[in-house]
Amino acid sequence: MTFCIGCGHQIHETAISCPQCGAVNQAGVAAQRSAALLGDGTLWLPVPALVCGLIAALTLFSPDPWTQDEALGVCLFAAIAMVLGGVGLARQKRGHGMSIAGIALGAIGLLGALGAMA
Repeated sequence: MTFCIGCGHQIHETAISCPQCGAVNQAGVAAQRSAALLGDGTLWLPVPALVCGLIAALTLFSPDPWTQDEALGVCLFAAIAMVLGGVGLARQKRGHGMSIAGIALGAIGLLGALGAMA
């Protein structure tokens, strides 16, 4: 609980305004803004994880042998997919399936790239 800057009435820290006087609670506005950024409605981490994982996994179907640079590029895409997928699992409520798929496809692509470099 916090106190209103307008009237001193005790209000909840997530309240946008004081129910007593109507003054804006800056802490409540900041809390709702951060909740909106990390909210459950966005898919800004799972979708790129899935795309990078797909790129890493689909390169395994290339008929030509890879050069060292191509294998490193696949490793980079795979690592990005696994990191974004892991962060998406930890911080967001939606898109867990896409995050898991991104992690799995990234791991498959990484194993294939490491096998091609050996």
